[in-house]
Parts: sequence; C-alpha cells; structure tokens
Amino acid sequence: MTAALQTAIANDEAIVVTGWTPHWKFARWDLKYLEDPENVYGGAEQIHTIARDGLEEDLPGAYAILDAFEWTPEQMGEVMLMNQEEDAEPYENAKQWVEENQDIVQEWLPES
Repeated sequence: MTAALQTAIANDEAIVVTGWTPHWKFARWDLKYLEDPENVYGGAEQIHTIARDGLEEDLPGAYAILDAFEWTPEQMGEVMLMNQEEDAEPYENAKQWVEENQDIVQEWLPES
C-alpha cells in the first residue's frame, strides 16, 4: 500500500489506498481521508493507556505520567516516520522526539 502510494505520488498520479491513523504516511505526505458513507471501514477506534493494579500506590510518579500521557495521531505519525528511515534506532528517535517536544512532555509530568 505505501509502495504504491509512494510511486503514484512520485509520478503525480491519482491513487486511492486504504489507510488508518496513526500511520507514518500522514507525516510524510499531505493525504486526506475519503468519505465512507456506507461505513465499510468501520468507525473510529481509540488507543488507551493501561497500567497494572497497584501501580498508583507503588509508583505514583510513573502512574501520574501514564495518567496524563496523551498525544495526537499526528505526533505519533512523526515518531513512526522517524522509525521508517534506514538504520532507524527507535529508542534514539523517541529520545529525540522527547527533546524536541518538551512543551508536550512537560504536560505529562506531575507537578512537584
């Protein structure tokens, strides 16, 4: 799907592909969703953070971060795109994203 998309874009050709969010292709190219009036592809899905029972008591700081953690599909797509590069290092890319997005990360941290 992404190979066909990349080829069509490079050749300035129209193309329709299946897609979902989050996905790195939205960070790489200016794409849009087509309407799905018959709901063939289903409704929107959600991503949730989960934690084990007792984490809030055992590690309140870690729990507070997980509880406050929230990012957009666009932000997820940015990190996914970083990890598409040849010789990508996901851990290093995550660190880079955190360093470059301190305003977002600070919202996740508990107040001292």
